[in-house]
Amino acid sequence: MAKTILAVDDDPFILKVVEKYLTLKGFKVVAMTDPEQAYFWAEKKKPDLVISDVAMPGIDGFTLIRNLKANKNTEHIPLVMLTASDKVADVEKGFASGASAYILKPIDWDRAWKKLQPLL
Repeated sequence: MAKTILAVDDDPFILKVVEKYLTLKGFKVVAMTDPEQAYFWAEKKKPDLVISDVAMPGIDGFTLIRNLKANKNTEHIPLVMLTASDKVADVEKGFASGASAYILKPIDWDRAWKKLQPLL
């Protein structure tokens, strides 16, 4: 059975790109634009990996990551930040929130895949 990846981003175009690439790699991808809905879905379905945009309206990616790590049902899930910011402070904040890795936008899939493989 294919592993499930939850992708969360408020930009539907980015979600389609992520979904298409990871589906071609053999994963089942669940794409969501609403971080709150994604949190409850992850709690119930326990995906194998979560990739979350950082800058989203309402609940941002840092908060989503912290909430997933604080929940006993989801604390084991590897979490990956998806961000356009390569500022050291933002990357450090993501890791402090509980992220296992980060992927920069625009996505360089060769580099991204090298970061994702050890987590799956």
